[in-house]
Amino acid sequence: MSCPARRSRARAANLMSLDPLLLDLLACPIDKQPLLYLAEYDVLYNPRLRRSYQIRDGIPVMLADQGETVTAERHRNLLRRAAAGGAVATLQVPVSSLLIDESSGEDAA
Repeated sequence: MSCPARRSRARAANLMSLDPLLLDLLACPIDKQPLLYLAEYDVLYNPRLRRSYQIRDGIPVMLADQGETVTAERHRNLLRRAAAGGAVATLQVPVSSLLIDESSGEDAA
């Protein structure tokens, strides 16, 4: 059985598996705005356009034509996970600034 503190440290390390300097530079290839990095799903997510960009072998695939449009349910789940602390924002913006669900005009948390 593993120690809860060890699991917590491993999870925290996973949340920052992309280099922080890289996160400071990454933007959506379509609207050039910040993204949410959800390490546990290996994606960078644009909640404004509802597009996700996969991270393959530690490399973000930031080609506009490689992004995937997500369903409304997946969008809500990603925003909930981000609001619960499961995301880091790119371009040095606060995660909270990306959590507005524009379809309802309300905070997704």
